[in-house]
Parts: sequence; structure tokens; C-alpha cells
Amino acid sequence: MPPKYAPKDFKKPSFWSQRGKLDVPKERFISYPGASPDADDALLIGWAGWDHKDQAQALANLVNDRAEVGAWGAEKLTPLLAGLLEVLPWVKQWHGEYDAEWEGVPAEEFETFLNEQLSRYELSEQDLKG
Repeated sequence: MPPKYAPKDFKKPSFWSQRGKLDVPKERFISYPGASPDADDALLIGWAGWDHKDQAQALANLVNDRAEVGAWGAEKLTPLLAGLLEVLPWVKQWHGEYDAEWEGVPAEEFETFLNEQLSRYELSEQDLKG
């Protein structure tokens, strides 16, 4: 069993009081450290209720935006691409068939996108896993 949380584990006492009787976190966000634009040092967060396709879409959008608007290179984009590689097996499992709303197969599109980025930035999957 992991250790139980205690009030000292939180920045503010009000955070501790929000947890309720059960030792179950109520956090509802995914953090993307280092993904904010260069001029903004705030932590970029997403909703934890996103399914894997939504998470992949958010990461792909971040890669495109940071590369085009922020002129980020391979070194800064690697963590975002690694995140996409990490969710891709789940996207393949749950979104591997034609989706009429998507007008395609999301898993195939994200895999193609990732492979294009790896080629563009001369990276390998091993680089991302490292």
C-alpha cells in the first residue's frame, strides 16, 4: 500500500480539507510541464477526463503550435512527442477503427503524425523513450 497523504503534503490547509473522508485524490488535471509558450512559465494543464484520443490531439496541437509559432526544435519538442508515443498504444486500442465524426481512423492519423515528426526532427522512438 502506498503511504497515506497527510496535511503536511499540501501547500495549503484548504487543499487538504478538499480531499474528504476517503484518501482518494480529487485532482482532475493532467500537467504538461515545459509545454507552455516561451514567454509564459505557467504550468500547462489539461482535463483528466480527456480520453486517449483527446490527449493525443492536445499533444499533436501543442507540437504543431510550438514548432510553427514558437520555432521550437527537436530538443524542446521531444517531451511532447514522447507523451504522444506514450498514449499511442491506448489510442490504437480504443480508437483504431474508422470514426465517422473524425472522418478517419484516429490511431492511424496520430501514428502517421508521430512518424512524420520523428523523421522531420531526426529522432527515433528510442530517443523519445530516453
